[in-house]
Amino acid sequence: ITGEVGNVTQDVISVSLEGVFVAVALGYAFEEDRAKPVEMNLGNEGKRLVDITLGDFPPDVLIEGFRIDPRFETAALTDNTLDPGLIVTETRNIFQRIKPPESFGFLLSIVDSATGRELQNEPVHSVATLGGANGRRPFKALSQPMVFMPRSTIRLQVEERTRNVTGRLYITLQGYKVLGVAGDVEGAVRNLLEMDPLRKVPVYNYQTGNYNSLGEAPARHAPTTGVVPFDYVSTLQLKGKPDNIEEDEILVNVDGGFVALAIGYSLDPQDTGLEIQLPAESANIDLKTIKLTDIKPARALFDGIRLDPLRLLLAFSAGRLTSVPRDTAGRMFQRLNLAGDVRFLYSIIDAGTGRELQNKLVHNVAGLGIANGDRPFRVLPKPMTFLPRSSIRVQVREISGRGRLFIVFQGYKKVA
Repeated sequence: ITGEVGNVTQDVISVSLEGVFVAVALGYAFEEDRAKPVEMNLGNEGKRLVDITLGDFPPDVLIEGFRIDPRFETAALTDNTLDPGLIVTETRNIFQRIKPPESFGFLLSIVDSATGRELQNEPVHSVATLGGANGRRPFKALSQPMVFMPRSTIRLQVEERTRNVTGRLYITLQGYKVLGVAGDVEGAVRNLLEMDPLRKVPVYNYQTGNYNSLGEAPARHAPTTGVVPFDYVSTLQLKGKPDNIEEDEILVNVDGGFVALAIGYSLDPQDTGLEIQLPAESANIDLKTIKLTDIKPARALFDGIRLDPLRLLLAFSAGRLTSVPRDTAGRMFQRLNLAGDVRFLYSIIDAGTGRELQNKLVHNVAGLGIANGDRPFRVLPKPMTFLPRSSIRVQVREISGRGRLFIVFQGYKKVA
């Protein structure tokens, strides 16, 4: 996304040749380029990193939040303290401001290239058809499942409608593949398209944000024996380093296999504390004089910090940082490593069959929703059965956020 209103870009999704793909829902996310260089007056010869104070930063940067670019971590951090010998100049761009996310929108059109059918009469605004990009909404369920033939393509065209906002847009088609039909694709498609009113009429489920059919709803809640509700949990330690890859493997039980019905996830940021070392003899602290070395732990500077929004009125006088009581100064700032802001790309592989459950890495908001839990769980369009003694492999490529990531496969075990 270039930030130019009217710019049109498109992408093509190729359906694999191993089976028919049935799309049942749409999800999306926008990874905005929020980190921008900070303009600072550091002089021609620069300044030592440890001598930089909060007064060197523009006031709006302190309000929105700033960080040391994670790419400079090896140069700026030595034994968990800031390197006293590092000289910072205006050209090094070591500091980044973290601007608030914009209200991003675009016009979307989708075409089934195999049949030439468009899925709308004209390009439709993203918020009207998909909801907001922050993930606080159910996924867009298609009113009827859409069947795409093997080797066909799906063309997505996007027209930008928000000025000066750049980033990367992720759009996912959620559904399932019908395998083993290479010899009779036409027959398999006819079976999928059979009009059984009881099974076709969609019924909206307000708890999950998904659609059930009239025929499926009663059967799903009927009591059964021989199965036990069970969650398989994958945990990965995110290091806060963009493009860092973490993997985990879940071993499936040996006594009957596992059926996954939904996926949930969250981030435990663990240590979110922030301390400021203040002179013991001072009753009032001038916020302009606080050095970066006074902020503990130093790792917080790579997560990002900002003035606490609840205390902004105390921080400024006539547009400049002012003095506050000593007890207040220690609570004026907060870290930006928030659980709801974690961003990553993920892939899931059924190691028992060797099948990947996506054609490329999926953005977490586009595939699972926002991380703070303010959304329904991602319900799988069809229950996924994992064989006994098989494994589920999860791979994550970090974008932002640090802490312990939990990815939960919700379902049941078959028991004797």
